[in-house]
Amino acid sequence: MAKDPELARKISDIEIFTQRKLNENFESRLVNGVIEIPVVVNVLYKTAAENISQAQIQSQIDVLNKDFNATNSDYNNVPALFSNVKANVGIRFVLDQVVRKSTKKTSWGTRDAMKKSAQGGLSPISPTTKLNLWVCTIGGGILGYAQFPGGASATDGVVIDSKYLGTTGTATYPYNLGRTATHEVGHWMNLRHIW
Repeated sequence: MAKDPELARKISDIEIFTQRKLNENFESRLVNGVIEIPVVVNVLYKTAAENISQAQIQSQIDVLNKDFNATNSDYNNVPALFSNVKANVGIRFVLDQVVRKSTKKTSWGTRDAMKKSAQGGLSPISPTTKLNLWVCTIGGGILGYAQFPGGASATDGVVIDSKYLGTTGTATYPYNLGRTATHEVGHWMNLRHIW
């Protein structure tokens, strides 16, 4: 914040937005008492392996639902340090659509180019009402990342390297449990509270 005084204002705006949303009626997103979050998966690929299967994508959605609803098989193995914060948070992720795009890029880095059509990526779809998740080769050993709070809606969402998404297909050990996305989606949700 010392380097960017504007960041403090953005974070304050997010807190105000959060409080307003908490006071509003969430019924439009509630289904049987569970908040549903539609997910758009944007797949950017150069190779066949990067063009991950529908089954691999669905395996990630399944992991998110298990992890956020305390139905994952290792729920009771949470380290004692975190046992007081584990919970069923009552959120269901629903695969809304998958958008695929062939590219000539071998890696995308972490400067959000994958989120911009003008830079060869895919622009987000309805980022104020849907979680956009980009799947591509990030490079540099980066597994994934979520946008920091206060960022533009034009780049809002989560990016996961195709080798670390889901539990099947090209998901690579030891990151083939879907937890990279769980971690990053958790950061994304925690920083926004828009659902």
